[in-house]
Amino acid sequence: MPSLTASWSPSMRKGVSRFQLLQNALNTSANLHYCAFDIMFLDGEDLRGLPLVERKKRLQSVLPKDPLIIYSEHWGEHGKRLFKGAEKLGLEGIMTKRAQGRYLSGARSKHWLKIKTARRQEAVIVGFTAPKRTRPYFGALVLAVREGSSWRYVGHVGTGFSHAIKELHGKLLPLRTPSSPFKQCIKAKPRPRG
Repeated sequence: MPSLTASWSPSMRKGVSRFQLLQNALNTSANLHYCAFDIMFLDGEDLRGLPLVERKKRLQSVLPKDPLIIYSEHWGEHGKRLFKGAEKLGLEGIMTKRAQGRYLSGARSKHWLKIKTARRQEAVIVGFTAPKRTRPYFGALVLAVREGSSWRYVGHVGTGFSHAIKELHGKLLPLRTPSSPFKQCIKAKPRPRG
């Protein structure tokens, strides 16, 4: 049985996956497609030391023909054109992978980079929400941007810091203040910092 790296692509409209549907797939029905883009093991053989292009050849040779399984092509050229196409389609971005790159389990490297299409906006953590379900310490960070002498709420972020949540909570807790930095009520009541 091959060991793959892949992503689920729910209900693709005009070839664009909708990540929100994937997040809700456990609670609702969704038409999911499996996008396979790499293979680490095959029939007991460790392929992680092979270059990406070789791993992709092996992956393509073992993928069954099934309309729910999509092989993710590797484009060796025209990166700028692909990026502009991703922007035009409203995609989050593209993944760039070094053709000769090895697979490094559990490690980040410059061999795989996510190039986002969206413009960036720096935001300040102004609070955090209460923990939900099984997550300890807090649920999400509350973000804002400065407008004149006040703060404007721009959203919550609840992912990307799971590994350091205890440490982050420890740093935020002493900064709590009794009042909110916002003039209006927001969706979730944050515990603001000063």
